[in-house]
Amino acid sequence: METIILASGSPRRQELLTKAKIPIRIIPPNVNENFSEGERAETIVSRLSRAKVDAIISVFKNESPRWVLGVDTLVELDGRVIGKPRSMEEAREIMELLSGKIHKVLSGVTLLKTKNDQPITRISVTEVKFKEMTPDEISFYVNTGEWSGVAGGYRIQGAGSFFIEWIKGSYSNVMGLPLETFYGILRESGYSFE
Repeated sequence: METIILASGSPRRQELLTKAKIPIRIIPPNVNENFSEGERAETIVSRLSRAKVDAIISVFKNESPRWVLGVDTLVELDGRVIGKPRSMEEAREIMELLSGKIHKVLSGVTLLKTKNDQPITRISVTEVKFKEMTPDEISFYVNTGEWSGVAGGYRIQGAGSFFIEWIKGSYSNVMGLPLETFYGILRESGYSFE
């Protein structure tokens, strides 16, 4: 199998691809992940996943990189886009918002076969239902520090799972890379698993 360049510094994405036996090379992109107030979550994750691929392409001046993967994940609650909390206080506010509610986790997945090909972008959406959290539970979770560096302020594979009643859709999407969506793009692009 050919190596895929992962345009991400996310340990979760690295872990998912490694466990799936996909050979990867990690190059974290230099991309501004800000978004405008009112910009739709689908638009943001699609735009940022593509921007991450473009950032890696620009690093290769003379050669054409093959198989570049860019992923961006956000949480949406009642039309409000929730990114990565920047502080403990913001993490607490996000947990208070998610408590007892259903939210969506959206990931944009962009794969470029070669510099001369058109990249393929797909969006994966998973619904997640949080249990009603007490103030003590919110404090416990925020104090774990798991919220740092992750969209929506929680990790489903860690202590965040204590507060999830159910999910509808891709578990790996909530971790930051919907493997079934990624696999579909690989097949569509003619990636060889031999």
